[in-house]
Amino acid sequence: MLTDLQAKKLTRYFQVYDINDDGRIESSDFERVIENVRILRGASERSPDGNRLRQAYMAFWAALSASADSDRDGGIDLDEWLAYWQIALEDDARYEAEVEAITNHLFSVFDTDEDGEIGPDEFADFYGVFGLGGNLARSIFVELDANNDGVISRDELLEIGRQFYRSDDPSSAGNMLFGPFGV
Repeated sequence: MLTDLQAKKLTRYFQVYDINDDGRIESSDFERVIENVRILRGASERSPDGNRLRQAYMAFWAALSASADSDRDGGIDLDEWLAYWQIALEDDARYEAEVEAITNHLFSVFDTDEDGEIGPDEFADFYGVFGLGGNLARSIFVELDANNDGVISRDELLEIGRQFYRSDDPSSAGNMLFGPFGV
């Protein structure tokens, strides 16, 4: 069973993916994210990079909808989303695979200089793709950069993800991965 804190964080995560704010995550939300990432990376729609982005995001959507869209209506509402994550968090192997996949995805898309670290500007790009503000991103980045070295490594991001998904400590920095969630 999700704790109250987990439910609040996962509700915020849902809101981040619900780009059009209609209370459902649908393929159209993923289409908007794809377009935003494509623009960020300067990739044309038909370029190899643009095609790879589309394939990766739509594969993620297909897997997510197959697992979470329990009523098979083509979208995932908040109840379905929370039920999906409850199951994922109860299964350690599935949970680790989810966190690792999300971390790898974030690095493959947003580590634009390919130095193995996410800097503040790259983190702001991540937030921007979802329509979240750059100032918010930079303030959250400072909170997440636990060792204050100005970058977030892959290992740090894995730990941030673990805090986000599993921590029930309201003071864990990782709680803010997807921005403020109301407590």
